Amino acid sequence: MNKTLQELHSMLLARHTEMSQSLDRITDPATAKAIIMEMQETLHRIDLVQNLLFRQSSQELDAKLPGITKANDTLEESLQSIEDIGDFLNATANFLKYADEAIDIAKSLAA
Repeated sequence: MNKTLQELHSMLLARHTEMSQSLDRITDPATAKAIIMEMQETLHRIDLVQNLLFRQSSQELDAKLPGITKANDTLEESLQSIEDIGDFLNATANFLKYADEAIDIAKSLAA
């Protein structure tokens, strides 16, 4: 199993779970809808990574991990106090951007 993709998969799952749990404390319907939309985007990446978990590794893919981890940490912080939906949306977009870069690299690797 590709260790970098496994770590990315774990991060995606954790953020998706946190997004789901954050809905319990949201009272604004527009905010809840925005969170659900981001959950769908995150779930799509989870599905993609699951299909790539057994790809070979590469230095290029492994080099993406620090950026992914930093963006993941920022998103995790944003989810702790999701009062500013703009910050949450920006943090999610940034995290998914890094995830997409890793997914694109993984797609090009031999299975």
